[in-house]
Amino acid sequence: MNLNLVQRSILDRRISLIIYALGVAAYGILMTSIWPSMADDLSTLEQLWENYPEGLKTVFGADIPFTRFDGFLTLEYFTIMWIIIGVAFSASVATGALAGEIDKGTMELLLAQPVSRVSVVLSKMLFHAAGLAFLIAATMIPLKLGALVIDAELSTRGVAALSLLLFFFVMSFGSLGFLFSAWFSDRGRAVFAVVGLLIFAYALDILAKFNDFIGNFHFLSLFRYYDPYPYMHSATIDWSDLAVYAGISLTASALAAFHFRRRDIAV
Repeated sequence: MNLNLVQRSILDRRISLIIYALGVAAYGILMTSIWPSMADDLSTLEQLWENYPEGLKTVFGADIPFTRFDGFLTLEYFTIMWIIIGVAFSASVATGALAGEIDKGTMELLLAQPVSRVSVVLSKMLFHAAGLAFLIAATMIPLKLGALVIDAELSTRGVAALSLLLFFFVMSFGSLGFLFSAWFSDRGRAVFAVVGLLIFAYALDILAKFNDFIGNFHFLSLFRYYDPYPYMHSATIDWSDLAVYAGISLTASALAAFHFRRRDIAV
């Protein structure tokens, strides 16, 4: 681990990190500002949800109460939108950390310094984890404060539990992004691999809910272990699901460091 390299990563990425943070904070404020007008007519909202096609409700979570503030946030924010933002940030950092440096021709200059390749990988992974934690905080703090302002029910323990799930979920994609970044010299190919993995995991998750045969392979989807509502509503943490994400993250990170240490960066 090299703290100077972590500091450099923060300086290089501070603008994009701030933009991401402002984006998720602004979207959270938008969600909290919309809720009071919707809460004034919950019966109509509930009837609207009941009239949704069963297939659509199955995709987004038929057991999530749309008439609760935490259920509304789950469906409108944490089911799809935040995942796109979080994985986009993670993929940007991970693929830029190694493949991006190689693609720009700056990795040779970095490795000419008295720093090992493993230290480079670990330092950039530390920045990735810290940046992700900052992004989650920028998401949750406005939501919690907004809930207090509009007098909506949002459990502090639930917010903390969901933050934990979001961190482990996105870290698994980020760690795989580091692995792709260590494999490829072209950042574009690494980004494409992460995006392809995200699309595959989401499509498999949806199809598994409608087809019994595909359901046998549901465990291969990272979305199989992502169920945000119990975390937010009652702070129910499924440690086995988090263990899956932690296992993927640790394995992918170790493979990324191992491969990057052995590869020829000039290729």
